[in-house]
Amino acid sequence: MHARWLVSVGIVVAVISPSAAGGAETVFSLEELRAFARAAHPTMESAEAAYTAATSMAAKARVYPNPEIALGVGRGRPRDGGDARSENTIDLVQPIEMPGIRRFRARSAGLRVRSAEIDRDLAGLLVDSSVSRLAYTVLLEQRRLVAAREIATIASRFHELLARRVELGESSPMEAIRARTEWFSRRGDVVEAESSHSVALATLNLFCGGRLPERYGVSATLEGPGPVPLPADLVRRLHDRNPLLQRAGIAAEESKGAITAARKEVFPRLDLVAGHETELDRTAASVGVAFTIPLWNRNRHGVAVATAEHNRTTAESRTLEIELETALGQAGAAYRRALAAIRLHEEGWTAAARESFQIATFSFENGEASLLEVLDAQRSYLGVKFKEAESWAELALARTEIEQLIAGPLISETNDENR
Repeated sequence: MHARWLVSVGIVVAVISPSAAGGAETVFSLEELRAFARAAHPTMESAEAAYTAATSMAAKARVYPNPEIALGVGRGRPRDGGDARSENTIDLVQPIEMPGIRRFRARSAGLRVRSAEIDRDLAGLLVDSSVSRLAYTVLLEQRRLVAAREIATIASRFHELLARRVELGESSPMEAIRARTEWFSRRGDVVEAESSHSVALATLNLFCGGRLPERYGVSATLEGPGPVPLPADLVRRLHDRNPLLQRAGIAAEESKGAITAARKEVFPRLDLVAGHETELDRTAASVGVAFTIPLWNRNRHGVAVATAEHNRTTAESRTLEIELETALGQAGAAYRRALAAIRLHEEGWTAAARESFQIATFSFENGEASLLEVLDAQRSYLGVKFKEAESWAELALARTEIEQLIAGPLISETNDENR
């Protein structure tokens, strides 16, 4: 009579670090990763340069027009004869702007400064959101790698157990072959998961300007602030804070000012002129005012163009509102879908799958269940476990999308319903 081998397979529940065999790694928070990306990404440099240019143009718009000097030199001969002599004319012209023109110019330049400032903030918001998405992808791939290593460890133990049972004549060689095949398959999953995790880490490092060490980790979690419900004021916050809507509003306001500027192009021009003339038979100095009046209004087409441009920017602003509200609705739907799935897991979905696997494992160890039944329960458990991780990842990505749209945290101090 053969002695019976009872090797406990069990379930690996400890969190296996993806870099456990590679030594210590440097761990970065989301804030640190965002700081690296902001310092390295060319989008930030471009937006900062545009803002500097806009502020310089605004300073120029507030000053008075520069005076101009006109110099004329020639030679002439008197009508009554004589030698040719030099003639020259020097005029100093100082344009005098009509009331409100400089103020209007400064106001238009101020709008451009505000637009450049919004573009700079928008660039930072997009960089931060991209870092969050890449970091959450790293965390999800890390969960996938942990799960792959866990199932590979379990498959290895089943393989060893079946090999011993075959030696004792308690199991058929076919079951040992199946266990060995499953072991190789799970090891292949580990290789694939390690590759995906490495790619996710490399992508995040590239986005951060390659400033991260070869081995690093992310200290954030997919869970974030937890499965909180969506606030009721998201649409209002979208309209109040979204940089794209703010920029579109400024563009519409600036195009409205362009209509006024086009109408003012036909206004009379006033210049202060001081001159000195040296002619053949006299020398004269003068100070006067030149009042230039256009004879025809040749700018009505310019006014029409400016009016059409204002209508276009206004319509684009309304279109953008619809698109952003739609995007917010889609992100909200994804958030609620992930939230519903997470609540199913919290109610016991993952725990039930774990218990089912434990029962199947115990039954297999005592000869009451086949290997196929254990493998089926194992795949079911780890599939449910990874679905839970995917739900948390979907929730985190949806939260990132919403926070990008509302240009702020999902949960603010004023959201009493979320406390």
